[in-house]
Amino acid sequence: MKIWLRLTKYLRPSTKWIVLSISLMILATFIDLVAPWLLREIFDKGIDKRNVNLILMLTLALAGIQVVKSVGSFVQGRSQELVGQNVVFMLRKELYTHLQKLSFSYYDKAQTGQIMSRMTGDIEAVKNFIGFGSMMMFGGLLTFIGTIIFMMAMQWQVTLISMAAIPLLVLSLLRFNKKVGPAWGQIREQMGRLTTTLQENISGIRVVKAFARENTEKNKFESRNDQNFETNMERAKLEAKAFPLMGFYGGVTFLLMIVVGALYMANDKMTLGTFMAFQWYTWGIIWPLNMLGWQINVMQQAIKAAPRVFEVLDTPADIDTNKDGGADTQGITGNVSFEAVSFHFADQDAEKEAGVLNDISLSINQGEVVAVLGATGSGKSSLIALMSRFYDVSGGRLLIDGIDVRDYELDGLRRKIGIVPQETFLFSASIRDNIAYGLPEATGEQIEWAARKAQIHEFIESMPFGYDTLIGERGVGLSGGQRQRVALARAILMDPPILVLDEATASVDTATESAIHEALLEVMKGRTTFIIAQRLSSVKRADRIIVLDKGRIVEQGTHKELYERGGFFRGLFEMQEVASVSS
Repeated sequence: MKIWLRLTKYLRPSTKWIVLSISLMILATFIDLVAPWLLREIFDKGIDKRNVNLILMLTLALAGIQVVKSVGSFVQGRSQELVGQNVVFMLRKELYTHLQKLSFSYYDKAQTGQIMSRMTGDIEAVKNFIGFGSMMMFGGLLTFIGTIIFMMAMQWQVTLISMAAIPLLVLSLLRFNKKVGPAWGQIREQMGRLTTTLQENISGIRVVKAFARENTEKNKFESRNDQNFETNMERAKLEAKAFPLMGFYGGVTFLLMIVVGALYMANDKMTLGTFMAFQWYTWGIIWPLNMLGWQINVMQQAIKAAPRVFEVLDTPADIDTNKDGGADTQGITGNVSFEAVSFHFADQDAEKEAGVLNDISLSINQGEVVAVLGATGSGKSSLIALMSRFYDVSGGRLLIDGIDVRDYELDGLRRKIGIVPQETFLFSASIRDNIAYGLPEATGEQIEWAARKAQIHEFIESMPFGYDTLIGERGVGLSGGQRQRVALARAILMDPPILVLDEATASVDTATESAIHEALLEVMKGRTTFIIAQRLSSVKRADRIIVLDKGRIVEQGTHKELYERGGFFRGLFEMQEVASVSS
């Protein structure tokens, strides 16, 4: 009931269409109830009395109301579809908007396939019931009750005897409803897992082929597919048992009406017209109950699908966006301060496990170039992620220009921090659109300037359509280094006061890296720049180098100071020197 009450808010914008659909359904039900009565009048007062005029008049009336019903059914069908599509539109819009608000911590655990399954199949299941299933159920109830009333008014004894099998049919429906619900719940979950397996395989197809794991992935998908098939067959088995039994009880009801009605006719307790009308009316009892089996199927799909959608909608956005009351970001210059900052993921036990970052205190002045070094897992990327509030600090404060980042308006804050991420992502669009992603209003000259600074302009010009060349999904048409340079151009174009280069030149050769760094010298002037790198060649021009180990700052200073001091930096430098000589 809570689910249906919650769904009603998505129905409110379509109130007039719902009222229209219900009104037309009531009209259609009334016509269905009047039609057998007219048939009785044709037999008893027309044919029996040899009244040709009455026969013609009632026949025309019967034809006329059927025409009215057909027109009404057309309008009703369109109205119901509009209601269902409005629900789908609003649910998908709200779900997609909420997904944009959720922080990185949600996506660290969520499976893309499960999200896609909920956005598509689960919402579609809700639409099927809201748009048609619920209306069909309501119409069936009206028809069932109305039919009994009309039949009782004509011949109550035959009506009651004919309905002897109805309680058995209702009992079968209740049993079916109890069993089919869990079956649809399993199907919805397994469909999400199947979608996840498919999505992961397609996204990682190059890794799959590189390691010749096609058969393994094929077997994994077949296993998921088999599970989905078996669960669907279990559900189909329930239907195969229930639906024929319902049909049998419906047939018994019709047979009882024929036998009992014929006996009553033989004893002059029932007219031929009433007997003919009862044949028609009997389907008004059997049809709603038999159709209820299908409607229960549709309803149970929606009951199991809706909570999966609401589960995402109910996930709190743990990063407060400060849309209305956040501090203005226009004047940000780039002074960054970490005050005893600590950070651990939500699923970490802060008391028992060491955090990702622990007691980080650091001040960076506007225009300073800071390199962050450390072994894998030392917390380098997490340090940077806190600035853009991909995550919030677990302890301490992170200030930009003396204001806690949590007090800034989120969108404005992120526009002031240009990031070239370690994992480069490009969209299925033109190179121009990818570079201008953060600044859609950028001119061609601005885009070209950013591309030149990222050492990618000449390559783009050599493409068949230049900056308008379309690249494949995730930038599949470009090499790793080319994708990284496009991402670098995208960050430069935003002209941010704070620039973050997270392994931004890891995928390019040393010559290109050197050229990029030369070009970046001008770009970094006046900007606070963070360089996260493994290659020491990337940090030579840094004003300060920060060395992290197990989430703590263990060294900081200039290149010369750290080299002379020894320690982690000296060891890393000598290791790379040896590797360079060996190669």
